[in-house]
Amino acid sequence: MFVRSKRYPLGKSFPRSMLRAMFAGVYVLYPLGCVLQLVSTPETLGIAGDVVGLLMIAAALALFAVLAGSSLQRQSQEPESALDERELAARNRAAFGAHSIFSGLVLLGLIYLMIGRDLIVNQKLLVWLPETGEHWNAIFWGLLIASLTLPGALLAWSKGEPE
Repeated sequence: MFVRSKRYPLGKSFPRSMLRAMFAGVYVLYPLGCVLQLVSTPETLGIAGDVVGLLMIAAALALFAVLAGSSLQRQSQEPESALDERELAARNRAAFGAHSIFSGLVLLGLIYLMIGRDLIVNQKLLVWLPETGEHWNAIFWGLLIASLTLPGALLAWSKGEPE
């Protein structure tokens, strides 16, 4: 997802190290915040767990919003006619890699769900499975964020600092 602004029509440029840190922040803070939100009860973590989890999710979404206007998100989302040959080749490599990673994540998730369900039905082992709308919402939004940012993240890690 790329959000074009009047001030930065080609996306805001950030140092690669900062972009890498922001992408890592999104990919770490969102899942950890969701886990804290989902496992926090008055007996375990109490209100502090809820607040910290919510703040982590909010921080991840703030990073996501900043990344939406970055030059790497522009490169990963613009039509082919708006990119030069170098940008297009890098974008295509990143899109292929992002598709492979995302497909692998979805496949691993489905395998986990299938095996987990079998283990529970056969009473072999009790594993966590998503049951409520909150669980499925956390998974859905996490996958959406990953699908929208993976190409840009791969671009951020594929090359060094621009000259």
